[in-house]
Amino acid sequence: MYLVTQDQRRKWVVLDSDTPALNKLTVLGVLEIPDHLNSSSIRQAREVPVYNTVVVDAVYISIQGGRLIAGWDDEPFRGQLTIKLRGKHSTPDWPLPNGPNQGSKVLGVFGILDLYGLPPSVYHTKLGSTAAAGSNTLTLSQAVDWQVGDEVVISTTSYSAWETEKRQITDVSADGLILTLNQPLTHAHIGDTHSGDSFSYTLAADVGLVSRNIKIVGEEYAEMMDESFGARLLVGSYSWEGIDYRGKAQIRNVEFLRSGQEGWTDYSDPRYSVAFLNLGEVSDTDSYLQGCAFHDGFSPAIGVFGTAGLSVDDNIVHRTVGEGIRIWGDRTTVRRNLVMMTMWPGSYQDREESFNYAWNAAIEVNEGTNVVLQHNIVAGYERVAYRIDGEPCPGYLNNNERWMNNEAHGGLFGVYMNKDGLPGCSLIQSFFIWKSFDYAIYFQIPMSVVIANVTLVDNGMGIMPFVYGPPSLSHAYADKTVHVQNALIVGSSPSFNCSSTLPGSDFNIVNSGNSRAPRPPTGGRSGICWPNFLSSHNTAPKKPHHINMAYNSIKGLMTVRDTTFVNFGTVCSGEINVAFMTNPLNEDLQHPVHVSDITMIDSQEEGKLFIHRPDVSKANPSDCVDMDCDAKKKTLLQDLDGSFLGAVGAVVPQSEYEWGGDTRRGLGDYRIPKVMLTHPNGSRIPVDHIAPYKGVIREDCTFMTSWQSYKCFGLNYRMLVIESLDADSETRRLSPVALLGDKFIDLINGPQDHGWCSGYTCQKRVSLFHTIIATGHSFDVFFSSVSPQKLRLMMLQAKPSESVMVSIFYSKPQRLDVYVNNELVPPTNAKWNDDNTDYTLKKPLAPGQYIPSLNGTDGNNYFDRENKMLKVVVKGSQPVEIRTAPVLVISFDLPAMTEAEFFGDDLINNLAIFLKVPANMIRITNIIREDGGARRRKRSTGLKVELEIKKPPVQQTSNTTDDEQDFTLLKSIADDLGQAAVSGNLGSSIGFNVSSMGVIQPPPPASDPTWKETAEEEVTREEAPVSYVSSVSDLLLVEEPLTGEFVGPLHQQPSLMAVDELGNCVSVGVTSLAVTASLKDSSGNAVDGLVGNTSILFSTCWANFTDLSIQNSGENLTMVFTLKQWDAESRAITVEDLPTTQAPSTTIIPTDAPETTPETPETTPDDSLFGSSTTVTANSLCLVSVIYTVACCSDGIPIC
Repeated sequence: MYLVTQDQRRKWVVLDSDTPALNKLTVLGVLEIPDHLNSSSIRQAREVPVYNTVVVDAVYISIQGGRLIAGWDDEPFRGQLTIKLRGKHSTPDWPLPNGPNQGSKVLGVFGILDLYGLPPSVYHTKLGSTAAAGSNTLTLSQAVDWQVGDEVVISTTSYSAWETEKRQITDVSADGLILTLNQPLTHAHIGDTHSGDSFSYTLAADVGLVSRNIKIVGEEYAEMMDESFGARLLVGSYSWEGIDYRGKAQIRNVEFLRSGQEGWTDYSDPRYSVAFLNLGEVSDTDSYLQGCAFHDGFSPAIGVFGTAGLSVDDNIVHRTVGEGIRIWGDRTTVRRNLVMMTMWPGSYQDREESFNYAWNAAIEVNEGTNVVLQHNIVAGYERVAYRIDGEPCPGYLNNNERWMNNEAHGGLFGVYMNKDGLPGCSLIQSFFIWKSFDYAIYFQIPMSVVIANVTLVDNGMGIMPFVYGPPSLSHAYADKTVHVQNALIVGSSPSFNCSSTLPGSDFNIVNSGNSRAPRPPTGGRSGICWPNFLSSHNTAPKKPHHINMAYNSIKGLMTVRDTTFVNFGTVCSGEINVAFMTNPLNEDLQHPVHVSDITMIDSQEEGKLFIHRPDVSKANPSDCVDMDCDAKKKTLLQDLDGSFLGAVGAVVPQSEYEWGGDTRRGLGDYRIPKVMLTHPNGSRIPVDHIAPYKGVIREDCTFMTSWQSYKCFGLNYRMLVIESLDADSETRRLSPVALLGDKFIDLINGPQDHGWCSGYTCQKRVSLFHTIIATGHSFDVFFSSVSPQKLRLMMLQAKPSESVMVSIFYSKPQRLDVYVNNELVPPTNAKWNDDNTDYTLKKPLAPGQYIPSLNGTDGNNYFDRENKMLKVVVKGSQPVEIRTAPVLVISFDLPAMTEAEFFGDDLINNLAIFLKVPANMIRITNIIREDGGARRRKRSTGLKVELEIKKPPVQQTSNTTDDEQDFTLLKSIADDLGQAAVSGNLGSSIGFNVSSMGVIQPPPPASDPTWKETAEEEVTREEAPVSYVSSVSDLLLVEEPLTGEFVGPLHQQPSLMAVDELGNCVSVGVTSLAVTASLKDSSGNAVDGLVGNTSILFSTCWANFTDLSIQNSGENLTMVFTLKQWDAESRAITVEDLPTTQAPSTTIIPTDAPETTPETPETTPDDSLFGSSTTVTANSLCLVSVIYTVACCSDGIPIC
């Protein structure tokens, strides 16, 4: 070694011989390593072809503002240079101020590094023909200039990365096409090309050269393999004393052997073989990594972090722990790299890390931005080949070169996207994936996806699509899609080895076992899985990658066009490759698939598709409850041009599977909502009369046994979404929902329970139902409980001209407002008032007069009062919302008068003044003579006047429209009227002599706590119960409070009844009036000691206490009940204090409270809701006293 100078930064040092074993070599100036003896700083001409062999030996080499040179851009280094780095785990680190930790065994670049090795003519190539196990020669597809003594790596061509092999060349044929190896091959490595009329693909092992004349080597030591501590090269930046040191590195054709330090993979301290860290913007004249070889490493090979504009080209990577190339920078180009045998850290060196959920990719670029991938090959990966964000889809801004010709084979997942992707839409294009045991392409991302120009061969499953968000529980939806176009998908190649599989003893395989791709039941492989559009991510990889852990999304569509399927059918002695297959772990919904321009080659009918049966084990209280969920029964594929089915048609699932069969599946006539099988008069309808056919509506269909579904022609199928928008959408069960059309009945259950509450399922299921309908047809919808107050209907992927008539049963007499685009669509029989703020409904003069036409406008609607069916047209894919508007229905019984004497306007005006509401909220709907005769008769008789009180319809709605305020107002109105009637002041309040009043209150909004009671009522065709309200004459104590011997809870709780002077039940429950209980002593003085809920509201005319207790002893106590001016008093009560040796009893003898729901009236010929009496007379009660065993029934006295 000789020195030009050794004075700091401006000096140039030339190194032409080995260094001693150094500790720290710090480069402040320039250190040049020439390739022959006559080299100098002025780069004299090389006259003597004698090249240096130099070894630089150090623990730390740190270029701090200086420059290390070996070779030049136009004159590569021709000698042999080895940079040997020493160190182990215990070697002290070398941290830098305001910069990274260099660690040890390191070449740190914070100045300039120029390493230019000799380039081979070919870095890597393919086998030209198959090399059998035991052979020691390789026939290449491309001539090479590789040398005897060079090392090559040969990739696996099976599913296992461990069939990758490394050998030394002992001979090269004169034409450069045949290599002779130092040892026979352990495994077979194929080299085949297969072609057809419209396609061609090559399945061949990759052969890469890993020898270079510049080497960076991690020195071996006894514990090296255990510690996995190799050499590292770090290009970074730091600051010291006001000076910024920023590394630049042009690294070309350098070999890295035993490099990388296992365990340091974070952005903050990436101890990769080579890491570019926080360099900011770079250019090709600053830094790049080209033509290098990495083998037998202990960590990821190449990392780019916080660096923009770097090129990573033509590198060979063999045997890494974790990623081969990881990009966390901007505008990085990754081209023509070959990455082989990337190992999963969780099983490295026979580890068994059960809770290691990392799915490392050989080339991982998902954390980078504007990355370009071109002509790369990943061959042999224990987990994933490529993890990407993809490219912007067509129509989105993209200033980068397009991706092209990236290949992967020999591992579990080929292309992997998990919570990755680009805003709006991600494009996956120009990938050739073969021999991925699970998935060629797997994605679970929140945006639409386009897959284009891909070739997928011999993979467990070609494409597994998961797209999540927005959550359906929020009622939000998005038009997200998965488009597959110009794809070649091969189930089994001609050279496929049927026994090829993965070693079951490999912990990597065992640990990832729950993420094995689903297979057809008979074995084999599949092409494309039905799409999974979910509300949220399924937490993979902690959970299986293909499981459904959240409700399905509302909308979603997969299209497959211009795609060729090859060899789908029977293979490998009974296995069946299937082109399209459902996801067996998704029980909620798998959205529609549309196909066109499909070519099937060397395939059979049975290999076209397979639809799984629902998982019957999910029919349990924690999942789908008591019947199968819908995913496999609503799986729809539509052939748009006949290229797949032979004619335009559809694949329709066997939704009726096991109807009336396996009781575990909960499917049969007994699950049909009763109201659907009931005539308006209450008589039963035989099932065979109304619905002799089961399942999805069908016409010209053939059941395909191997598909487990129907091949159908003739009908235009669409998916219709029926969605409850109520606040209790997740807590109140509406299913099974019956869909009836053309005498076909289909039952829909909805999604399964996905919640977890304190370690158990939450017993919640969203009321979201996806049905399959045929456009141009009419369908009836019946829920198994009270219909939602807010309902949304929407066809998926329907053309604007396509329509369907949907009729929905509603049992409550409320106004139903229909909205499209948030605009009110009035009923077809609406008659608007002069200022177009409200309407009345015209009665039809002929049957069907106002029923909307199927070809009518979207949202056209009519309520058929006789059958209680709202008929609404759903057209195109525009959603239709149906909102129940609260209506308070009142009837007044007026004294005898002629209709001419009755002034309705006065009644309306007086009511409006009394109630302090606008008069246009009140409308008389019916006037009925007491004798039920013709209304035109003039003689004076009593009148029943029926009114509706409601707000006019909101003509432009939004998500903030507040129905709760409307309900509260009407409830307050009913309270005011009820209190006036109960007190006997109603007539004077409204200026009419009212003898009694009937009330039908509006149901509370679904967000109201009292809605639950209403919603749990049995659904019938009977009219709503009417509450009779009149002046209260008496408060009757029907159930006496009974005590035990000692203080404590009552053994029988008291029940009271409010009656009028005739003993009729007065529904005080329409008011907010409460009855209060108190105690008095024998002298009539109020005393303490009564605890519990002592003040309660009425339910109809009953006030039923539930939790009263007497805590103080006393003799001849009485319990007094007070409702305004009315009182009731109990018999005398005596209770003693508890004995000191006896524990208090907490047992309450249950009391059957009197029935609080009056009989439901029948409709009169006058169409009145108040036609028959709803009063309950007290003399109809027969009370049996438990104490005295005395039966009292009297015609004159209500209570004995």
